[in-house]
Amino acid sequence: MFDENWDIVMMFLRCQTQWNTTFGGVVGLKYEVLLLDGGLFDLYHVDNRIEMLEGLQLMESVAMKEFNKEKK
Repeated sequence: MFDENWDIVMMFLRCQTQWNTTFGGVVGLKYEVLLLDGGLFDLYHVDNRIEMLEGLQLMESVAMKEFNKEKK
């Protein structure tokens, strides 16, 4: 793992209970928990929100494939 990705990995781990689900499986992270006033980005003083969000979205897409692998 690269040091420059550490903050993104830590934020992803903080989101471990913040997944939207349906009967079809996991459909994505609850972005409001991250982005709204008082959300995790504010709580952890994220300076570059765009970089953080893009990194989380990359990890989210890989995780959703794994979560939903058995559904196919």
